[in-house]
Amino acid sequence: MTNVPDGMQFIRTKDLAAERDAGGSWYEVVVVDGRNRVGLICALPGTPPDPHIHPDYNEWWINLGGTTQWQIGQYEPLLAEWGDIVIAPAGYCHDIRSKGAGLARRLHVSTPNSNHDIRGVSPTRFVPIDYGLPMPNLLHTRFADLRESNGHEAAWSQVVVHDSRNTAKIISQLPGTASDQRTPSRDEWWVMLAGDAVVRTSGGDIDTIEGDIVVAEPGTTYTVETTGDIPSVRILVTDTNA
Repeated sequence: MTNVPDGMQFIRTKDLAAERDAGGSWYEVVVVDGRNRVGLICALPGTPPDPHIHPDYNEWWINLGGTTQWQIGQYEPLLAEWGDIVIAPAGYCHDIRSKGAGLARRLHVSTPNSNHDIRGVSPTRFVPIDYGLPMPNLLHTRFADLRESNGHEAAWSQVVVHDSRNTAKIISQLPGTASDQRTPSRDEWWVMLAGDAVVRTSGGDIDTIEGDIVVAEPGTTYTVETTGDIPSVRILVTDTNA
């Protein structure tokens, strides 16, 4: 059991999955930060279609295991792998289905009161997704392609989501290096997508691995230091208005 310093929250998704996976599909809220409800969804293949619309906000997801198919608006279905970011812009109908042989995991980022009350209709014809558009806010940001283009062994950052609620940036940090010190004025959180890192605070440290989620509460000062021999990669989600 990890001792979590005051002012921080910590979720090891691999432990959560080990506890819950035997029962089949499941869902658990893991972060509530005032502007978002963030939940881990684990779904078996064969989930019934559920096309729906959120008219007034963007919903987005981080793929955290297995293969999931999204069909958004009039666009052709896409398959997301580990670390991929998928966005359904406000007003776009979207339908999500697990593919493959076992459970597929995704982290969804929605508003605190989100629901599926407004039903959508799946299109009868599709248009291709344009992967050549500039970031951020692509329908599908492919994590593997982003690492390939920026360098697996390099330090880099890229904003992948930017809207009225959230700014999400993927950060690749070299071994033995530490981030700048941060003291957020509003909750911010991140997901480890690759490598290992230690989060250092005045109240103690948190060792993190791939799949971990860390929340820094307002007024908590922290740094992130990469451990191990490869870069650590995380997606940091902050309040756009902070």
